[in-house]
Amino acid sequence: MAAQFDAVAEATGAFTKLFQKRNWLVALPVLAGQILAGFLAFMVVFAALGPAIFKQIVTGSETPEISPWQIGFFAVGITLVVLFALAVNAFVYGWTLVAAEPIWAGGDPAFDRGFNRAAASLLQLIAFQILILLITIASLLIIVGPIIVGVLAIYGPPYIVLGGRSATHAIGDSFRLASENLSETVILVLAFTVVAIGAIVPMLILSFIPIVGLIAQIAIQGVFTGYTALAVVRFYGLLSARAEAPPIAIVPTTSV
Repeated sequence: MAAQFDAVAEATGAFTKLFQKRNWLVALPVLAGQILAGFLAFMVVFAALGPAIFKQIVTGSETPEISPWQIGFFAVGITLVVLFALAVNAFVYGWTLVAAEPIWAGGDPAFDRGFNRAAASLLQLIAFQILILLITIASLLIIVGPIIVGVLAIYGPPYIVLGGRSATHAIGDSFRLASENLSETVILVLAFTVVAIGAIVPMLILSFIPIVGLIAQIAIQGVFTGYTALAVVRFYGLLSARAEAPPIAIVPTTSV
């Protein structure tokens, strides 16, 4: 059953609601995850290449002396950081989704409930990311394949953290919900695209300022993810409620 509502107004309303009261705080889990992942990446780079770079500065040599062991340590370390960052991203996004749900009822972000729900669903969230990555790779046979997968999978994480579904069931449910309500889902994705393009401009301007640019980039990405969570939760709630509503019974007319 296709949902009927003003998708443009809902997508715009999500952006407006993000900056009402203290709703912008819903972006904090994402900010914390980005800072943690960035700190770990810095520590790996410093531990692997720091001594060689420091020795180059002290001795004044033209090129740093980097051993194969340091290169191997750097490669393994960065690989582990990337895997850890993917897990953190899955966790904080699920956390943000659950935290954003009460905002639509006029409440504050539910950080405690979001943390607990995301922690309980972490394995399913990670499995969802891995499965979607594999499906995306397979879809590369079609030029627009990854875009189609991204659109159809948009409701997967809410199905996991809000609907209690497994990763495989969440993929099927999300594909079904998005395909049955394709116009609303496309409008949602277009809203994300417009906001992302608008965010690129200040990020590029501030990127020339060393520390301020980095802080601004993290903050803007966090706010964008907060908006994404708010909008996805709203559309997921509206679309799934309409899709699961029982059909209207048609009473046959009887002749008198």
